[in-house]
Amino acid sequence: MDALRLLSRSTGLKTSNSKPLPQRLPSASGHGPGEDISDSVSSRKRKRDSASTGEVSRDEKGVQPLSEAEVRQVQKKYRIKIVDLNSFRKSSELSESRKVQKEQSRLYPQPLTSFDQIRHRSVNKSLLRNVSTQAYFEPTEVQMATIPLFLPENEASNEPNLLTIAPTGSGKTLAFLIPLIEKISRSHRQGDDRSERHVSAIILAPTRELMSQIVNEGRKLCLSTGVNITAMRKGMRLYEGHSPMDKDDSDNDDDAEEDEGLETLPKDSTVVKSDILVSTPMSLVHALNPSWKEDESSLVHPLPNIETLIFDEADVLLDPLFRAQTLAVWSACTSPLLRISMWSATIGSNIEELAVQTISERQKVLKIRRSQRPPLLRTIIGLKDTSLPTISHKLTYVATESGKLLGMRQLLHPSRPTPAGEKKEAATAPLRPPFLVFTQTIDRAQSLYDELRYDIPAAAGGLSRIAVLHSSLPDKTRSKIMQDFRLGKIWILITTDLLSRGVDFRGVNVVVNYDIPNTVASYVHRAGRTGRAGREGGVCVSFYTKEDIQYVKGIANIIAASEKVQVHSDSPTGVPNGNSSTVSNTPKAQGIQPWLLHALPSVSKSTRKDLKQHGVESRRAIHGDDDEKTKRMKRKAKIGTQSGYEKREVNRKRGAIEHSQRAKEEPHAQNKSDEWEGFG
Repeated sequence: MDALRLLSRSTGLKTSNSKPLPQRLPSASGHGPGEDISDSVSSRKRKRDSASTGEVSRDEKGVQPLSEAEVRQVQKKYRIKIVDLNSFRKSSELSESRKVQKEQSRLYPQPLTSFDQIRHRSVNKSLLRNVSTQAYFEPTEVQMATIPLFLPENEASNEPNLLTIAPTGSGKTLAFLIPLIEKISRSHRQGDDRSERHVSAIILAPTRELMSQIVNEGRKLCLSTGVNITAMRKGMRLYEGHSPMDKDDSDNDDDAEEDEGLETLPKDSTVVKSDILVSTPMSLVHALNPSWKEDESSLVHPLPNIETLIFDEADVLLDPLFRAQTLAVWSACTSPLLRISMWSATIGSNIEELAVQTISERQKVLKIRRSQRPPLLRTIIGLKDTSLPTISHKLTYVATESGKLLGMRQLLHPSRPTPAGEKKEAATAPLRPPFLVFTQTIDRAQSLYDELRYDIPAAAGGLSRIAVLHSSLPDKTRSKIMQDFRLGKIWILITTDLLSRGVDFRGVNVVVNYDIPNTVASYVHRAGRTGRAGREGGVCVSFYTKEDIQYVKGIANIIAASEKVQVHSDSPTGVPNGNSSTVSNTPKAQGIQPWLLHALPSVSKSTRKDLKQHGVESRRAIHGDDDEKTKRMKRKAKIGTQSGYEKREVNRKRGAIEHSQRAKEEPHAQNKSDEWEGFG
C-alpha cells in the first residue's frame, strides 16, 4: 500500500495521482509520449438532451462514449479501418463504385482508449489486475480497435468472426487473449461445473517457439481467473477413448523444458481439463488421427465443444505448407457457436478469400440461418503489409557471397568513428548487439555460425556469445538457446525463418537479412523482430548480391512505404520519431531513391512462386540431378573463407587419410578370407 496515501487519511490531504505515462503506440502516428487519447473525451461537457441521456453510459472515470464523428476522427488518427466483409461483398455484387463500397461497409464502434474502460463491462477482476501487473496501461491500436468487438457493452450482441491485419510487435497476442479469457471466465461464472470442464478454445501457431510464447503470456493473464491454458504435448488425451500420441511429429514441437510447462505426459493420463489449448497444426491433427494423411479422405475426430478457434500468423497457417492440417482442424470443430479469428501482419487477398469462402461453406453445411450467422469483420491497422515506421532499413549491395561475410564482420567489428578534427564527416555510432541474423537454409545458418563462432573475443565471452538455432536441433537445445538470447547471454543468434514469425524479442537492436527473404511478407516479419511494442532505434540490414537484384524491388517498395509513414510521423503535426539521442546514434534509412525503384527489374509471377517455395537457386542444396554448371554455381555460393586451392588441399588430405585407413583394413580382411573355416 502507498505509505503517503495511508498517512494522509487522517489529514484529508490528497495524494498526487502518479499515473504512469501512456505507452507510445507502435505505429507512432497520432499522439506524443505524454498525451492521453482519453483526455479530450473526459474534458467534454455532458449532453443535456433527453434523447441522449437514456443511452449514455459512463465508466468509473466518468468517460462518456464518443459520437460517431469523434470515432471517425480516432480511426483516422490511428489509421484504423474496420469493415463488414458481408456488407462489402454484397455491395460489390451490386456493381457499386469501390469508394462507395468501402464507405458503406465501414464500422465505427467505440474504441478502447484505456484498459480502465472495460471495468464497467463486468470483466473478471483478476484479469484486470493481471493486465495492470504486466504494466499494460494504454492499449495499442490493434487492442483499441479489436477488444471492444469481443467485449461489447451489450451482452446480447453477436460475437463476430474477425480477420485482423496489424503490424508486427503491435500487441496482437494480448488483443485476442484478453477477450478469450474473459469469455471463458464468464461461462464459468454462469454456473458451469468444474468437473465437466473441457477444452473450449484452440489457438493454432505455426512454430513451437511461438506456441510456447503464447502459453507463457496466457498463464500470466490467467492467474487467479479460474481459466487454464496449456500447450499440446505427447501423451495428451483430448477426448474419452483417445489413446495418447506415441510417435514424434515431423515439426518437433511437442517436447520442451519443464519450466515452460510442455513436459511429456504419462500414457495413462486423463482427458485434459484445460480451457485453452495452444498447438501447432500437425501436432493437433496427429492427436485427433494418428494415421492422418494430406488427402481429402483422411478425417479427424470431431471436437464439438470448441467455441473459439484462433489462427496466429494466419497467412502461414493457410499457406500450402500448413493448409491441409489447418483446414482439418477447422473441419473438426463442428459447433454452430464456433467463432473464428485470424491475426497476422500480412494477410493477402488470396488468404482472405479462402477464409471467407471456408466460413461461408461451413455455415451452409451446418445449416445456420442467415439471421443467426455472426458478423464477419476485417480490421486493418496502418498501411496493409507495411513495416513499422519506427524501424530503420538499410539495403547494402555486397556483389558476391564473400562480400556478405565481409559485411557481416564489419557489423561485428565496426571501424572507429572519424575524429571530429578531420575533414571527413563523423561516422554514426556502431550498431550494438544483440543481432538476429537470418539465412535461407539450415546448412547456410550452420556454415555462417562456423565462420563467425571465433569472431567474439574471449574477454567478451567468446563462443558463448554466438549461437545457431534451427529446426534440426533438439527441442531442449532450442529452448535453452531461446532462453539465453532473451536473457542477453547470447549476442548473435543465427537462424532461419523459424524465428521470423510472432516470436517476441524485446531487446533485439539489429535484424540482419544475410540472405534475401523469399517473400515480401517474410521481410516484413523478419524486420518486425526489432522495434517491438513501439521501441525505437531498431535497424534492419539486408545484404544482396547480383543474384538477388531481381528480387529486391518488392523489399525496396516496402522500405519506401515505411519511410513515407515515418516522414508523416516526424512532421510538426505528427509525433517525433524518438528522442534526439536515439535518432542521432542510429543509422537512419538512407532513403530509397526513385531512380532505384525504376531501375530495379520486376519479377514475374512464376518466378516469385519459385522463389517462395525454394529460395534463391544458387543457395539451394546440391542435388544429384543438377548439371555441372548448377553444381558449380551452388558450390561457389557456399559460405566460407577458404580459397579453391585450400579446399582442394583439404579434400586431398581427407582422401589420403581414407585411403590409408582402407589399406590398413584390406590385408586383415584378405588374411581372414584365406583362413580355413572348416567343412560346410
